[in-house]
Amino acid sequence: MELYLNSTWTERYGDATSYVAQAIACSGNGNHATIYATGSTADEADTKLLGALRELKLVPEATIAEPTA
Repeated sequence: MELYLNSTWTERYGDATSYVAQAIACSGNGNHATIYATGSTADEADTKLLGALRELKLVPEATIAEPTA
């Protein structure tokens, strides 16, 4: 399974006071699912989406940054 997540996909929705963030999961045999989260700001929508993906165990609980040389 591949998971596609990109914060640049977060955009205004509906009455322009809400934002929607989305992630797309694709399986090897052609099935796919889209997961959405909404918030009053783009950051809130992104945070809610990451929280949902963590609950579903699709992303790690914490991200670890690679050390820079």
